[in-house]
Amino acid sequence: MSSRPGLSPSLIDQADAAMARGDVRQAASLLELAAQRGRDSTTLLRLATVRRSLGDIAGATRAAEAGVDLSPRNFLMSLLLGSLREAASAYHAAERAYRFACACAPPDMALQPRIEQQLAHARSRVAMAKEWRQALLEWHPSGDLLALTPSEERRIRHFRTNVLENLDADQLVPPVFIVPGLRDKRYFEAGSFAGVNLLERDTDEIRNEFHALVEHCWGDFAVRLAGLRHAEHDAGRVGSWSMIPLVRNGRVVEEFASRCPRTMAVTRELDQPELGLISPSLYFSVLEPNSRIAPHTGITNARVILHLPLIVPDDCGFCVGGETRSWEEGRAMVFDDMTTHEAWNDSDRMRVVLIADLWRPELSKRERGAIAELMRYPESPEDRELASAR
Repeated sequence: MSSRPGLSPSLIDQADAAMARGDVRQAASLLELAAQRGRDSTTLLRLATVRRSLGDIAGATRAAEAGVDLSPRNFLMSLLLGSLREAASAYHAAERAYRFACACAPPDMALQPRIEQQLAHARSRVAMAKEWRQALLEWHPSGDLLALTPSEERRIRHFRTNVLENLDADQLVPPVFIVPGLRDKRYFEAGSFAGVNLLERDTDEIRNEFHALVEHCWGDFAVRLAGLRHAEHDAGRVGSWSMIPLVRNGRVVEEFASRCPRTMAVTRELDQPELGLISPSLYFSVLEPNSRIAPHTGITNARVILHLPLIVPDDCGFCVGGETRSWEEGRAMVFDDMTTHEAWNDSDRMRVVLIADLWRPELSKRERGAIAELMRYPESPEDRELASAR
């Protein structure tokens, strides 16, 4: 690991003392200051670990990424980065960090049992990615996909090449799966997508289910929900964005979805994509008072994103590609999340939006089938165990 030139030992000592007395937030603040004064991978590793213990997955991830940037062959840092990304459901990005952790792990070093277990999990994820790569290399259209037109097949084969190239990218390069030939956009006409009118019609029921879910979850599931919170920073202001997933990366989250039967029923009418470890997804997004989601982009242009605003105070806004629009309760909005977008809530009340993903409308039914096939990810060992137990 790196040395710590120029760091004030007193900050590290003070952080250790704060941890010893159980003041984890003070320890995090001191480590943050130490990291700012002298960029050092050891301090960043500690900072990432402490931020994770506070439930600040985004803050921990930022610290881990900074540490990896300084020490790309530090397998502990890569291992932590992979686990943080996986905790945030960024599975493709997690695999990249795990790949570097496995490659750099010392083969003959005795590791703590917890680290051995994490490393074994990382190796399992890397093996799944290798299995996916092989399936991509061997892929040829079959069945209904034999009806792909020549231009459709060219587009799909270029997409496959893009996916394969992404598998070899550096751990700090975000995964992006691009279907060629689709022009960047900002917003789409929401009413042209199947099922959106039904969502708008049932806004009140969906909002009521959200309220009931929150009332229940902030009791029994408070700890789990706290782990889904992501801090964002903008111009020195800390904001908070939270999510309650009903469907996460193609898997129904029963503990939440079971309490929202109407929401689940009406969203089945949506034309949601099947993209391994990415889609379909469905969740309630909560942007808290005086908060901002920093500008960002998505992971693939094979999908677009739907917002159904449920609770929208004044002084909230949303911007895609420099074009700002206001949410209106009960009126859906569809946008291209591969175009840079951001959101803010300058009010003193929280903003709540139901978010789902949809197939990109320019893709034909055949192309969607081929993309879904190419993005089909192998089952994890845990999934296989569950399947064999049924």
